[in-house]
Amino acid sequence: MSSRRDFLKKATLAVAGAALTTSSAKAIESLTMPSFNINRKKKGDGRLHLRFFPYELKLQHVFTVATYSRTTTPDVQVELTYEGITGYGEASMPQYLGQSVESVTRFLSKVNLEQFTDPFRVEDILTYVDSLSPGDSAAKAA
Repeated sequence: MSSRRDFLKKATLAVAGAALTTSSAKAIESLTMPSFNINRKKKGDGRLHLRFFPYELKLQHVFTVATYSRTTTPDVQVELTYEGITGYGEASMPQYLGQSVESVTRFLSKVNLEQFTDPFRVEDILTYVDSLSPGDSAAKAA
């Protein structure tokens, strides 16, 4: 009888300990870990949002080629947001590439990513972006 009683006592303690460990681990995790679950709805409307703005990058060292030197380079910063999660990119346009802030912002103004409700449809999104115009490699790379 005592072995059965010991077994039940130990089993009850083990189950209670596991329950406490699991619930306290979840409580600690919620305090220390950022909550991210792709199956849970986040804040947002379920569409991709594109935002961009011109920026001038200041170079740490002077950049020199045969015909000129520069200490800055034009740039366009890009933000892509979906359900509260934001990714960043940039289009850098040194003079020798033949693209400008104006050409990049003109192209990005044509892009309507709000028609996409799933950011993982990468092939569809890239096909759409490529179809908007030939060239514009700096803007497309951003």
